Amino acid sequence: MIARQRSGLPDQLAALSQAVASADGRLEIEDVAFAQQVLNKAEARLKHGTTNTLVALLGATGAGKSSVTNALVGNDVATTGVRRPTTSSTLGCFWGDDDVQPLLDWLEVKNRHHVATGRAPNGEIQQTTTNSLNGLVLLDVPDHDSVAVAHREEMERIAEHADLLLWVTDSEKYADKAMHDYLRRLGEHGTVTAMILNKSDQLDEASQKACVEDLTRILNDDGLDKAPVFLVSAQTGEGIPAVVELLEQTVGDQRAAVERLQADTRVAAKTLLDGLGRDSGSDTVPGKVTKQLARELVEASGLTVVTDAVEAGHRRDAAKRVGWPFTRWVRQLRPHPLRRLHLGQGSGGRSTLPEASGAQRSRVDGAIRSATSAVTADLPQPWPELISEASSPDQSELNDRLDRAISESVRTHNDKNPAWWHLVNTLQIAVAVAALVGLVWLGLIALAAYFRIPELPTPEYREVPIPTGLALGGLLIGILLAFLSGRLAAVGAKRRARAVRKEAERQVGVVADEMVINPMQEELDRRKSLRSQLETAFGQ
Repeated sequence: MIARQRSGLPDQLAALSQAVASADGRLEIEDVAFAQQVLNKAEARLKHGTTNTLVALLGATGAGKSSVTNALVGNDVATTGVRRPTTSSTLGCFWGDDDVQPLLDWLEVKNRHHVATGRAPNGEIQQTTTNSLNGLVLLDVPDHDSVAVAHREEMERIAEHADLLLWVTDSEKYADKAMHDYLRRLGEHGTVTAMILNKSDQLDEASQKACVEDLTRILNDDGLDKAPVFLVSAQTGEGIPAVVELLEQTVGDQRAAVERLQADTRVAAKTLLDGLGRDSGSDTVPGKVTKQLARELVEASGLTVVTDAVEAGHRRDAAKRVGWPFTRWVRQLRPHPLRRLHLGQGSGGRSTLPEASGAQRSRVDGAIRSATSAVTADLPQPWPELISEASSPDQSELNDRLDRAISESVRTHNDKNPAWWHLVNTLQIAVAVAALVGLVWLGLIALAAYFRIPELPTPEYREVPIPTGLALGGLLIGILLAFLSGRLAAVGAKRRARAVRKEAERQVGVVADEMVINPMQEELDRRKSLRSQLETAFGQ
């Protein structure tokens, strides 16, 4: 008996349908079209239900298909022998009610015979009705080796739509290459395929056994290890009861149509799975690829120029706030390093980072190609091409995104001044005022002496004239405070430059993810999803 499988056809067809939609442009057009044909056939076949079972008798010229048909039907409905050496059109014999007519219309079978005979359990042909085969549609099909192209096309069309395939052969033709070439295409159809080795009455017992064993071996080589072999003589009726039992079981189970469609679905799914290539076990972009790409983009982004400007700008801002008040104005004579790049507080518009050199652009392109190659090394076409196309951003857009990422990094870490600047600035103003008061005081004393007017009072503190102390002390303290503040500001400038670089590297990494890595990962996810859908369609 033919082995049966649990039905998962609805899930398999749904998964195959999803896979066909996902595979558009990603797998071979012919393979996707074949899968769509399977879906179309399944939809059309299931519209007619599964209560009727289509059984096709297939075989070479002279193998005895029509004789087997007559033996199974119980009378001479199929013309045989000299009167019709080859079957030229399909004959449809059906048991039961006429509700099978729409199904035969779908198959375009015009030559029909309503069977009113049955078969007794002992296999003897008798004119009696029986319910055991009600729902059976037996199709006597043109020969697969016919010289007429139309006959071969008719055979393949019926075989494509039949639920159960019964191949009729004999001791002379069972190893026929043309037949087995066709059978090898049915490797997933073992549960809906059976072999009838006809004309057993022409062989002795030893030859019968040898033929059955050899045919079984060849079927195993064809991938049809589940296909049973029936030793039959249509002439004497030997073995016909076993075939009838198979048909009764098949009709009773009403699962042949489902199992045939499952087999077709598995073939379509396997074909598409082969197009996907082997499962490498990794469906994500390696972390080292992401890190390397981010590093290369950082190097090509002009970030060093920016961090140098951040450091110089910080020192300049510090000198403006905590430097010696009498020389702060000198700093205003030169433009702010960050303002030259349209960065920093108060800056507007697009930043003016140096345009990437040819070497830098080549480095970026090489990094993207390296990332793509690392991810697609084990993938068949068209996946490398698809992933490469998805992960190749527009160069101007990439440069603009990198520019904005770096600009944002500067603004994030350059919007607040250290608190100690306010304190030092207050002290600098205080000592500057003191120095100015002392200088003015000394000036007035000198002016009074020049014009020989009474000398202004000059108080002292520990024998040091207060005007002199104010002037010299203010100047010295201011210069010393400016020097120390400058050194401290230099340390802060380096720290701020490092913070900007770290933030820029993070944001450049985000750009790399969004414009290169994520599109690459999306294609890998599509491939993973497609594999999952096809595995479901295959029945795994």
